[in-house]
Amino acid sequence: MDPLLLTSAVQLAQAMRRREISPMEVMDAHIDRIHAVNPQINAVVAERFEAARIEARAAEERIMHEAPESLPRFLGVPFTVKELIAVKGMPFTAGVVARRHVIAEEDAPLVHRMRQAGAIPMGVTNVSEAGVWLESHNRIYGRTNNPFDSRHIAGGSSGGEGAIIAAGGSPIGIGADIGGSIRNPSYFNGIVGHKPSGGLLPTTGHWPPAEGKRARFCVSGPMGRRVGDLIAAMEVFSKSNDPYRDPGRPAFRAADSLRPEDVTIYWYTGDGLTGVDPEVEHSTRETVHELANAGFRVEPWRPAGLRRAPEIWTALVSNSADESLRVLLGNGEAIPLLREWRRFFRGRSNHPFYALMMATFDGVAEMGDGRNQRLLERRDTLRDQIESHLGERGVLLCLPYPRPAPRHNVPLRLPFAFAYCGIFNVLEMPATAVPTGFSRDGLPLGVQVVARRHNDPLTLWVAEQIEHIRGGWKPALV
Repeated sequence: MDPLLLTSAVQLAQAMRRREISPMEVMDAHIDRIHAVNPQINAVVAERFEAARIEARAAEERIMHEAPESLPRFLGVPFTVKELIAVKGMPFTAGVVARRHVIAEEDAPLVHRMRQAGAIPMGVTNVSEAGVWLESHNRIYGRTNNPFDSRHIAGGSSGGEGAIIAAGGSPIGIGADIGGSIRNPSYFNGIVGHKPSGGLLPTTGHWPPAEGKRARFCVSGPMGRRVGDLIAAMEVFSKSNDPYRDPGRPAFRAADSLRPEDVTIYWYTGDGLTGVDPEVEHSTRETVHELANAGFRVEPWRPAGLRRAPEIWTALVSNSADESLRVLLGNGEAIPLLREWRRFFRGRSNHPFYALMMATFDGVAEMGDGRNQRLLERRDTLRDQIESHLGERGVLLCLPYPRPAPRHNVPLRLPFAFAYCGIFNVLEMPATAVPTGFSRDGLPLGVQVVARRHNDPLTLWVAEQIEHIRGGWKPALV
């Protein structure tokens, strides 16, 4: 594989500033890789390669004529974006057939900030319909396959993003996460991904809309090859004077002056609800043992109340939406469910099984005032328990999912496994996914690192130490 496809986004930018490689070389290498792997994995669903090449030539001109220290941080670096995040001039359908005609009129704030930093979008990547499922599959673009084994899922709803980064076709990208949609695709594809704290970064430019209460749970963030890329992207995303950030909260800045002995890692494997695969269990325990050998304090601890995580997540997320899923699937007009089920069983529906299933049960979790209050109290009690236990220098190490990437359609048989990730969305806590190795079948394994709200620098710092210890991303040789 071309060495440029193995290099981190930060290292690519540095090498271009030193004029050791050119933006055109970098761009062409990644476009060629997408052409090579996309027929098998179906990750990039719309491209802007010619425009990207023109922008790479312009970046090359800047590098040749401007002082290196004056150049933007990611100048010349290619990137990709999950298709339900707006990229000006690109499809913005979220995999919903009724939105097939929709083209983004402007960039989402995070896309705009990456462009300001000199990065160049190559295209948009596949998603689950309306971003509601663990598998990236819809009636517009079809199904994305895991680049390590096409019989397995790439995850959702940022599955196309996870797959193309894993296969070496993109060095860095932007995903979104309301129940694991950054972390599960990162885990299943062996890359790194960061779900920011609620209220830290802009959530506008996302469809379905991530505004109001939902903006606390549905957040956008970076995915990439190396943790250092996520840290650099977070600094680009988090502006000093950001009108989107919670008042009184500081901008993201990388952690410094930390030592392993300063940090306590609390860890658990199973959540007490969905059992853990033995290989996943063994890999996690091995990672914890190596962290202890590296000087970290490690203590087993599973927060009380995790068995209620699916109920808490489902109810709070359901009640944060301004529109029902039936309306979203119809792009403003509720789909007739009975008719769509009949069409589905005749092979003619515009919606996959999971979307119809989710739309059928949508609203079941709607809360009356009494139940609403009880679940909010349970959420707050769980968050207070975790944040009090972790303090400023503690993290929780746990699994994004209790299995390696399942085969296609298998997630339907594990209805509560999403809660391994999803609970941290409604707790609004930061979480970083990082790979730890591979199963006997060659599928990626990994963990997520969680901290108290707005302690994103700590989860990323610990994830970077895990990356150094366990080796980090290895490309899928599709």
